Amino acid sequence: MLPLPEPTWKRRYRRIVPSIITSIRNHPEAVAPTLESIPQIDESLVATEPFSPFSSLIRDMQDTEFKRWGFVIFRSVYTEESQTQWESYIEFFKATVESKLKHMELWALLEPHLEWTIVEDCETLNNTSKEQVRDKFSQWVSERSIERDGAGTEDPLAVYLPRYRYCVYVDQKCLHTVDQHAAWVEAGAEGHKRAVVCVMLDTKCEPG
Repeated sequence: MLPLPEPTWKRRYRRIVPSIITSIRNHPEAVAPTLESIPQIDESLVATEPFSPFSSLIRDMQDTEFKRWGFVIFRSVYTEESQTQWESYIEFFKATVESKLKHMELWALLEPHLEWTIVEDCETLNNTSKEQVRDKFSQWVSERSIERDGAGTEDPLAVYLPRYRYCVYVDQKCLHTVDQHAAWVEAGAEGHKRAVVCVMLDTKCEPG
């Protein structure tokens, strides 16, 4: 299942085009933008560039040696019925990220650094609670290494980056939203939008 495309009337940027986007547009057609070929983002740009949180993400990758991004996703339900839902959910999740970044003209810059880390294990994760997954994620973070995570993971600042602070928890309630969204689209996508949702867990906070 794919997300609905952005409406043609929806403008990418209002009034001011961010300096990074201007830089990306000015790259030769056959030359992909890189973190080194665009303006360096500082605190003033983070406050003014109108595509936060991606401005913070780009700044973090420019300021540290750690260039990977993307949340770790934990599956917590393993019924026979959930398999198709799970596959649709992940397809939708990935497609939504791609669609959003392409709409904002950031896909060429950020896609090479995007890493999908999806954790599935029926024996250890079936029916796990948010608290249990948060603990498992904290353990995963503590075991980071250059071999597993790539260069820059040993940077002292890396542990504060979103990839190592937050993870995605997917239970049956989340998977049901895939079916609800699909039914809404099939009915003409009218009325109250049926969003596909996830649970974000913060290693610094107790799950609510």
